[in-house]
Amino acid sequence: MAILKDGGLIIYPTETCYGIGADATNAEAVKKVLDFKGSRGGKPISVAVFDKKMAGKYVIVNETADNLYQKFLPGPLTVVSKSKTKTDPALQAGKETLGIRIPDYPLVLEIVRKFGKPVTATSANTSGKKTPYCLEDVLKYTTKKRLALVDLFLDAGRLPYNPPSTVVDTTLNEPQILRQGEIKIKITSQNTFISNSENETKKIASKIFERYAGILKSKCLIFALQGELGAGKTQFAKGLAKTLGIRDNIVSPTFTIIREYPFKLDLQRTGLCKSIFYHLDTWRLERGEELLDLGLESMLKPGNIVAIEWLQKVRPILEKIVEKKKARVVWVVIDSLFENKRRISCQSEK
Repeated sequence: MAILKDGGLIIYPTETCYGIGADATNAEAVKKVLDFKGSRGGKPISVAVFDKKMAGKYVIVNETADNLYQKFLPGPLTVVSKSKTKTDPALQAGKETLGIRIPDYPLVLEIVRKFGKPVTATSANTSGKKTPYCLEDVLKYTTKKRLALVDLFLDAGRLPYNPPSTVVDTTLNEPQILRQGEIKIKITSQNTFISNSENETKKIASKIFERYAGILKSKCLIFALQGELGAGKTQFAKGLAKTLGIRDNIVSPTFTIIREYPFKLDLQRTGLCKSIFYHLDTWRLERGEELLDLGLESMLKPGNIVAIEWLQKVRPILEKIVEKKKARVVWVVIDSLFENKRRISCQSEK
């Protein structure tokens, strides 16, 4: 503990790799860490704490973060939250957030517990060099000048070749995975809107589409529409078409099952040009598998958009598409509240 209290550096083992630790509240100690790491291109540095209670002293733990703490920590997960600015600002790299780690490694937890302050939790390698899993890695890929900054090396031998920690930003309206590591997390985003007219339903459809438009660069985007007869599924589809610049009259394809509407995407935004908006109504299908016979697989091309009404029969097929990452599916539920009032909820897994 004396080394950390005096502003020194230690290299210590974790469940992912060897990390370099210093008092995260000491500006001089943090500067040594940054000097050791070298140019990081503005990347922040996370810190290790003992538990959620300790984390709460340095960051704002919102509901999303709290759920991640309960489910995955201790473990190889970095939870990014709004900082209370009680650690050295240099760790935040000009941002207002701080990454928190609770390592699943008893030695590290004991160090942090006894020290009573957060300790930097970044890999003990010069930026761009090999991730260190043993002392030899550090010695081989680190200059003597940088090694001279280290006061103590806690050698636990060669560590298993585990992936780095998963990093999740919980400060936004929707949590964002900044780095997918050993812990595989599916972020489900959900939003609810209230519509008081058909025109508002169209505008809500446009707003939801804009949120996912960037996905079209690499994947097809499917809107799975569920709601009672007259709830507004076709109005939602009309809102999508209007946003895409389609001037054709959009009608429910109840009898034709599929209608196609070519359109052009904004090249500057998506890098694509010719695409197709497919509007499907599965009401008349006896089996969901018939959708595959109608060529669903061929529709799943980057830049294409598919809106499916009456998804109950085809939900299992869409769930398999999500599982295989063949397309991004946005699940939309439209509930009738009053004569003209609708509640529109949407969610999608990343």
